[in-house]
Amino acid sequence: MLLLSANIAAQAQTRKNAKKAKAEVEMTEKEELAEEQYQSMLLSTAQVMFIDSVVVDSADFISKIPLNKESGRIGTTGALAKTASTPEGGAYINEFGNKMFYSKADADGRFKLYSTDKLGGQWTVGRLVNEFGSEFEDINYPYMMADGTTLYFSAKSKEGLGGYDIYVTRFNTDSAKFYRPENIGLPYNSKANDYYCVIDEFDNIGWLVTDRRQPKGKVCIYTFVPADTRTTYDGDIIGEEKLKALADITSISDTWTDKAKLQAARNRINGLKARGNETKANRMAFVINDNTVYTSPDDFKSPASRARFNKLQQMKEAADDMAEKLETLRQNYSSGNTSTKRRLANDIISMEKQLEQLQSYIHEAEKEIRNAENMQLRQGQ
Repeated sequence: MLLLSANIAAQAQTRKNAKKAKAEVEMTEKEELAEEQYQSMLLSTAQVMFIDSVVVDSADFISKIPLNKESGRIGTTGALAKTASTPEGGAYINEFGNKMFYSKADADGRFKLYSTDKLGGQWTVGRLVNEFGSEFEDINYPYMMADGTTLYFSAKSKEGLGGYDIYVTRFNTDSAKFYRPENIGLPYNSKANDYYCVIDEFDNIGWLVTDRRQPKGKVCIYTFVPADTRTTYDGDIIGEEKLKALADITSISDTWTDKAKLQAARNRINGLKARGNETKANRMAFVINDNTVYTSPDDFKSPASRARFNKLQQMKEAADDMAEKLETLRQNYSSGNTSTKRRLANDIISMEKQLEQLQSYIHEAEKEIRNAENMQLRQGQ
């Protein structure tokens, strides 16, 4: 009897050892594959200027990204949709508040990407974005560019560098589906987890969130200058060791090759922060160019521009008031009966169109004011 028990225990230990050995082999294979991917991407490392970095708690890193409201909003699905469901998934809502991309965990705990539209004050049933196939195990932290077609997200993939990688895709309006996503490569991605790529086109500032070289529970948020076109380093000139250091972002100061560009980016960040803290009563921050931020209406060189800026402020206040009224209508619609919903539906749709048109006027007015003031500044030199 004792011999039988010993044999059973030995067999169980053998199975346990075999399982452990198999897991170790699979891990080694993944690491080898990740290293192969890394080497294949190394020569295509993009030249990116990283302005700053900060280490924060991974639990609430989204709140540490000062995204311009004209670029939309990022957060968790629960917070942005004002619902308690799937609060842990990352989400993005466009500046008009009527289009959302969000991640939701399925029964197996794996995140999938969904999209939804706000119609009549309510979010439609989420549509699963399933055109990416089975390549990705998890999809999270979506971010849509201002063009309404370019989508960034992070995902786990067998062909990735390890953990989460950041991918980009574009929406095909003809087929109403997204193209096959592409890995955005180094230095944005690494063998660690790379969660978020957010780009504010209005201020030309980007943020990269990664846990490379960070302790558990922490992530690093890198602030960078987005490039219009991808330019790569010449490995033959800088050498493999330097190239790897740039690919891994071991020192952001190594990317400061253009001091004027660096200072201009810092000025834009300061302007972005100032606008985030401004009050309607007595503070303003209006970006004219990379090196000039107006903080008072008296800063305008042209009386016409000053008058247009005052008109712009009135339009912004009107847009804020309209947004508040629209949200009230949506809440009334959500809690109302059938008759109330029928009565409010057209009002909500009409106001959404008015707000969208007003926002468009605001954007055009800002561009025209900037162009006029830059012309005045050039003439004064």
